[in-house]
Amino acid sequence: MKEEKQGQQEPSPLKSFADKHAYCEQVKMENFAQSMRLEGYEIEVPSLVENARKRDELRQQLIRHYKQAGTEKV
Repeated sequence: MKEEKQGQQEPSPLKSFADKHAYCEQVKMENFAQSMRLEGYEIEVPSLVENARKRDELRQQLIRHYKQAGTEKV
């Protein structure tokens, strides 16, 4: 039988919130891809780093756009 260490847990490789969030998002996308495969659709799981980078670039573009437009409210 395997001995269990009581009161001791292995340290998590996910040290920060960002690491945990990225891991959860990756698992979520993999689960989604497998669900779609079961429905008969083949999809590619996008790279989270690439998506995060694109999202940040778009965010910065929008911030610059609205800074140039001033604070006009429509």
